[in-house]
Amino acid sequence: MKNHEHDNQHGCGCDCGCDRREFMTASAAGAMGMTWLTSVTEAAEASPAPKKKEKAVVRAVFIYPPSTSFSEDPDGWWSWPGNDFDAEGRQRKYVAEFAEIERRLGVTIAVDKKPIANRADAERLAKELQTDKPDGLLLVMFYNRSLGEADLLLKVAEETAIPAIFYIGLGVKHGPVAHYRRPGVYFIQSLDNFEAIESGVRMIHAKKAMGQATLLSIDEADAKSEGRETFFGTTVRVVPFSRYAELFGQMEINNNAKKLIGRITRDSMKYEGISRQSLENAARAHLALKQLLAEENADGLTMNCLRRGMLKPCISFAMLNNELIPAACENHLSATYSQLLGQLLIGRPGFQHNPAFETERNHYYGSHCTCPTMLDGPQGKESPYLLHRFAHTNEGSCAIQVFWEPDDPVTMVHYRPGDEPSLDVYSGRVVKSHPTPPAAGCTTNVEIEITDRPDVCMVRGHHNILYRGDFARRFRMFALLHKLPLTESGYPGPWPM
Repeated sequence: MKNHEHDNQHGCGCDCGCDRREFMTASAAGAMGMTWLTSVTEAAEASPAPKKKEKAVVRAVFIYPPSTSFSEDPDGWWSWPGNDFDAEGRQRKYVAEFAEIERRLGVTIAVDKKPIANRADAERLAKELQTDKPDGLLLVMFYNRSLGEADLLLKVAEETAIPAIFYIGLGVKHGPVAHYRRPGVYFIQSLDNFEAIESGVRMIHAKKAMGQATLLSIDEADAKSEGRETFFGTTVRVVPFSRYAELFGQMEINNNAKKLIGRITRDSMKYEGISRQSLENAARAHLALKQLLAEENADGLTMNCLRRGMLKPCISFAMLNNELIPAACENHLSATYSQLLGQLLIGRPGFQHNPAFETERNHYYGSHCTCPTMLDGPQGKESPYLLHRFAHTNEGSCAIQVFWEPDDPVTMVHYRPGDEPSLDVYSGRVVKSHPTPPAAGCTTNVEIEITDRPDVCMVRGHHNILYRGDFARRFRMFALLHKLPLTESGYPGPWPM
């Protein structure tokens, strides 16, 4: 298979001035010519049989001695959190909350009914973890003197590569705990903080789901082929662009297509140079991609989409991301992984964009033509938008301009696959959305202030993914839990925030 470079001086298909070597290393992924994909195989043209996806299994264990052993002894010393603390009652409350987390996330939290009361119990569980390895371990400690049992189990989790959530559910727990801020552990000391526990379980679920996902790379390949990304284990399947083009040509403007056009145009504030033909081709692209995803039993896609005339999928990519189906431009797998990770980790679609810098105000610009409108997720409010002619050609294909709210917090991430994978994370806030022109760039152009770097020029990466909301800590804690190095270009700390 060939690796087709884009035609401009940077190799990214735009005039953004990005690092050509970095982008080309990532975009070569579409042709499977990269070292971080393993087990590349030629695939038959027949559609693969759907694979049943497994739920992430988190084993939950409570750590405390039975309170009855103290309450029945007049000299018993329950100690922190006090002899009147009802650990069994707290466990029942937590188990009920775990059931709700299971329902919301689609995971299994397998709760041990009997708590770990002593060293022998901890050693028994340690042996079980070595032979029956779950996707994650959740330790909930209710007794200040049980740290020895917790430490034993955390050591086994480290040795067996089980990501562990260690939760001390006490309002007061004396002594230092900073050493639990370490790779492989998401440490929480908080009082009845089920939101934090759910966040940790979501981190385990996201890694599991990434490993079971299949992404399509639509490129100028002669035949299908397949490989796996080495850190997450995501399957990447190369599909010839000719197959997409054939499906596009087969799509009729029937009632389904007309309803889709109505949905596209219904909430748009206005049209900018958009013809009926542009809208019909946007519908054809979306229906063709949806059919391709269904035929391949795939979870997302990226495409070598530039210089495609009316076949460009800008509107479809925005709509797919609205549905939390990752879709990335320019056959950029790094952006696709980042988009999928964010959708799983925070339940929101991100904005893949080209970078630019406002050096005098120390601000950053993100611009592209495929911004989703449901920036708070499928159940949130829709951002205002208008339909716009694709900014860089004259054939009149349809793109989208989305307007972000000033002062909203934002989080920007970039996953870098490779022999030494890493995750880069930034915090910021929206300054304004610019009209295009005069701001140039692509149709959606949002100016942000990077709030955790002293110099905006420290921002690295092309096609970073911008999310509305303050989620930098969650991404960083995900990286810590799964031992994914953080790039942290220019980040002064403290870490973790």
